[in-house]
Amino acid sequence: MINPVCKNKNVLIIDSIRLSREMLKNFAHSIDSTRVDTSHRAPDIISFCENVDYDVILLGYDLGENTKNGQQILEELRVKRLISRHCAVIMITAEVSQSMVLAALEHKPDEYLTKPYTLNDISTRLERCLIKKSAMFDIYSAMNANDHNTVIDLCNKTIQKNGEYKHECLGIISRQYYELREYEKAKEIYKAYEGTENCQWAIIGLSKIALKNKDYSTAKSYLNAMIDNYPYYLSAYDWLAKTYELDNEPIEAERILEKAVIISPRSVPRLKNYAERCLNNQNYEKATNAYGKTHDLAYHSVHRKPENTIRFAEALLEYSDQLSTFEVRQLNKRVFKALKKMTIDFKGSELKVLSLLLTSRLHTKVNDTSFALSSLREAERMLSAEQEMFSPSGSLAIAKSLISLDKRSLAENLIDTLAQAYPDNSKLLADISALINKPVSDKNRIEAQNALEMGVELYNTGHYIQSIDKLNHALELFPYHLGIKLNLFQVIIISMEQEIARTEDKNQINDLISEFNKLSITSESFKRYKKLRIRYDALLEV
Repeated sequence: MINPVCKNKNVLIIDSIRLSREMLKNFAHSIDSTRVDTSHRAPDIISFCENVDYDVILLGYDLGENTKNGQQILEELRVKRLISRHCAVIMITAEVSQSMVLAALEHKPDEYLTKPYTLNDISTRLERCLIKKSAMFDIYSAMNANDHNTVIDLCNKTIQKNGEYKHECLGIISRQYYELREYEKAKEIYKAYEGTENCQWAIIGLSKIALKNKDYSTAKSYLNAMIDNYPYYLSAYDWLAKTYELDNEPIEAERILEKAVIISPRSVPRLKNYAERCLNNQNYEKATNAYGKTHDLAYHSVHRKPENTIRFAEALLEYSDQLSTFEVRQLNKRVFKALKKMTIDFKGSELKVLSLLLTSRLHTKVNDTSFALSSLREAERMLSAEQEMFSPSGSLAIAKSLISLDKRSLAENLIDTLAQAYPDNSKLLADISALINKPVSDKNRIEAQNALEMGVELYNTGHYIQSIDKLNHALELFPYHLGIKLNLFQVIIISMEQEIARTEDKNQINDLISEFNKLSITSESFKRYKKLRIRYDALLEV
């Protein structure tokens, strides 16, 4: 007999095998479904969910070669909010590998069913899902509306009526208190369930509260213990990596994320986060490999974006200095293919220009001068013909490549236009400042850094004239670097106090002051300049 809770539902069946679709369709009709749709094509599935509120989705995992799989479809439906918490999702698969199961479970299907299965198996799982969805219906509605207080009230009432969902309701209540910043109330619930069976949610909650309080030691203790006890609970790795990052331990953050991607290598957001950590830590080999995997995995997912290809190319540019010419050429082939595909899939002159510049830089790394020059010339032609303003991120990326290709003048024009278009965007202006403070080209990086460090060392040991010369050399390579200019200003002032300043040093002061006077009065650089200016003005009064 059909349980009334299963009747009158809108059902979507997703399976690549026609016979399986037909069998599941017959099953859906047998439980008196209101509507039954079937498909195995991702665009159709997204379109269906944009237009119909489904109560049930029977989701196959393997949907064929060179297309989205069930996990990627479920992730996209969740990210785009095309299905609500009320929808019961049962994932059906013949694949039982650890990486596949963990990846699928991260996107929270309500049930997970492996082949071969019977219709009775489906019926039992579906009935269990829908009974729960019915019991939690009002709670999920309030959660969808972000009505935290109503969620808490409804959860408390549900606990009183039905103890079966007590643990889930308490987990939901604690998260509402967390969102309301009532951390002590959330902590009280978490502490009550610490150490009990299936208490992972409570441990995560306690670690998040510790993070809010900047108690990194406690957060690490909770999360490390949790990973020891529950090594496949992947969000613990994410929170522990974030804890290490906040506690200024980026190498540990990278290490923890590496453990997680080894256990579950199919999560694009986590893999991308790991790649970024590797790049920031200058672990260019791992960054290149991780960005390459991110690019490949993201291609059929909701995470498919041009930046995946761009970051892959940029990581390889950093890594290439450690490789032989042959090894770079082999990796270049993968990146060139990805860049070509990017410009086909994502139209627009901005990406085309950036692709050409990255291609030119990669050819330069292996001394393919003619190919490098050809790509650069085409990029320059497109830039001169382009009338529309590029996006801020695109402009910065293009300027970065132009600087690396010794086309600083062209980069400065692009950056100046960008700064004028967004004069009040403080983050963008900070990004511009960070970019123009980099060396003129990739090959000058080591020389510039050595000159800067030597200049500071000479200053610290009292060799002021030699320090001025070294800082001026660094400034030739970092012509927009405010930090170098402020250091230079300070050293010249001290050399004047010591009465050892040269005429050319004194003359340089005026040029520096002229630049500093253009700074925003709220910037940290201007505040430092004002302090040094007081010291300089005092010298002039003597």
